[in-house]
Amino acid sequence: MKNISKKFALIFMLLSLVLTLSACSIIISNSNNKPEIKTTISNQGFNQLKVSAAITDISVKYGDKYNVEYEGPKNLKPTVSRKNGSLTIKQSASGIHRINGDPTITITVPKHLLKSLNLSTDDGDIEVENIATTNPISLNTDDGDIDINNLKSPSGKIDTSDGDITINKLNSKNGFKINTDDGDIHISTSNFSGYNLNVDDGDIKVKGDSSSDTFTQNKNSANVLTASTQDGDIKIK
Repeated sequence: MKNISKKFALIFMLLSLVLTLSACSIIISNSNNKPEIKTTISNQGFNQLKVSAAITDISVKYGDKYNVEYEGPKNLKPTVSRKNGSLTIKQSASGIHRINGDPTITITVPKHLLKSLNLSTDDGDIEVENIATTNPISLNTDDGDIDINNLKSPSGKIDTSDGDITINKLNSKNGFKINTDDGDIHISTSNFSGYNLNVDDGDIKVKGDSSSDTFTQNKNSANVLTASTQDGDIKIK
């Protein structure tokens, strides 16, 4: 009877493991080959943008016309929907996937100003260039870098679990919250009126001033940068 119970327990554990793996994404990378497809998946106009992806880099930039281009494996091609001026892009992935290179979603916007911008990817980098929003933005990646060049937004939240955050030219009104668990935070040309910065293992440098763990300045003002990293440096120029 004990042997039968052990067998059932082992079978149950194996089934649980299979179900767990089937719900997750297992990536086998081979960067020597070209991606399988490169195609335009939308050219519809929009004033709000939401991207939720599993395995891809996301790039949003100013350009001549509305365009959403996907480059990567065919079976990971995102879906696109549009309603009331809001464009939603979704990519899901479970099981085992062979990735040749880095899958990428590139979004071009002919108008600098958007109402909202929400970008999220489980595994990939995020890039935003020459964009402005009327509402707070949200950028998140579990594993990847975040690069911003020339962004104007009233406020926002930028977060990565494992990666660097680099920002050049950021204009805000009500402050930003920026965090990376493992990486550096570099910001140049911003208009923050106050700072609340923390590092666990790294250095902080703010326009000539330096600290080894915390830095606060005018933290009760309206436009405060709240930033933290567990393992990395924070540099503000």
